[in-house]
Amino acid sequence: MGVGTVKLPEEGGTANAGLLSIIGVYPPMHRSFPTGQAMSKNLTLPMGNCNHRQYIPGMVELVKNGSLDPEGILTRREPVTNVLEAYSRFDERRPGWGKVALQ
Repeated sequence: MGVGTVKLPEEGGTANAGLLSIIGVYPPMHRSFPTGQAMSKNLTLPMGNCNHRQYIPGMVELVKNGSLDPEGILTRREPVTNVLEAYSRFDERRPGWGKVALQ
């Protein structure tokens, strides 16, 4: 498997005639997908970018009124002075760098 190649799991992960949803932001380094392998397993592949602009105003309101506490989803805290290093680690998708709060 080369850089930028997606690979489906050999065992488990998806059942024959199963559903594999791909949601979020498309990573530009992924340039190929195992279409033949997915077709052989008769997978359904719904996918799309996250429509975050639709949800952000409502989520901000939930945080303001105390109904939602974003602390639970944070994976790391970094000083704002480390913003360039923090973004690089997030962009490389290193473990533990999914939701970073800059302080």
